[in-house]
Amino acid sequence: MKCPNCGAPLNPASGEAMVVCAYCGTSISLGSLGWTKVEKHFILDIKVQMKDQAEQISKEFLDNSIFHRHLFEKSQLKKVELNYIPYWIMDAGYSAQYQYKREQVNPGGFVAVGMGGRGGFGGPSINVQTIVESGSDVNEVHYPVIAIENMNQYQPPDYVFNLSNQRPIKQNDVSGPIKLMNGSMGEEKARMEGKIRIQQWEIRRLQKSVRGFLSANVNVDIADMYLVHIPVWTLEFQHKDETIFLLIDGHNSRVMEESRA
Repeated sequence: MKCPNCGAPLNPASGEAMVVCAYCGTSISLGSLGWTKVEKHFILDIKVQMKDQAEQISKEFLDNSIFHRHLFEKSQLKKVELNYIPYWIMDAGYSAQYQYKREQVNPGGFVAVGMGGRGGFGGPSINVQTIVESGSDVNEVHYPVIAIENMNQYQPPDYVFNLSNQRPIKQNDVSGPIKLMNGSMGEEKARMEGKIRIQQWEIRRLQKSVRGFLSANVNVDIADMYLVHIPVWTLEFQHKDETIFLLIDGHNSRVMEESRA
């Protein structure tokens, strides 16, 4: 197969469904109609360029809590690497109809109490009633779905990238020291997975923000999707018998995810 943009040969590895041309940076995706050019392909520049910068961000994150004081110094750094990871970005609108419960206090009658052998009345009784009510939430999101299957460690469930500085891929982007990784998830499968992930993401948001949350029905409409290569630092620490993994957004200098094993 050849690149539809520059005609250079393409050699996708087994299982790859999305290939970046090493000569011009064009991205080609395998769909139901065969190999086609991805019309919208962008990149975020690397702002966390040095290993020392990534380590400093991880230090501030790990030592942020009094329960984690000096955790960075007490841990052994086992791995540091930077990769350009491909993500499908879902421009989606969603609407959620949810139910939640609240407690309503209803005043009752008076409670009879003994008064030295004589009958009497005490204070009012309290009747607590549980009421189920409904609410709605309508919004938009630019949700990322990693374009590489079986690499869920690069899919933080609740992190959404700031894409305000994204720009089109240039030829010199593919000749730099950091390789743009190919993907194994085409547009069709990414769209289906994106809907499921956005539904789960919205439910988690409601669980955190709605007191007494019970359940939700979330409808997702993906208006557009495009590919973005994003610089991601991976750091692995060993602390006693625990392994700590950190993902750092190499463009926005933020910790994307912390996981422990």
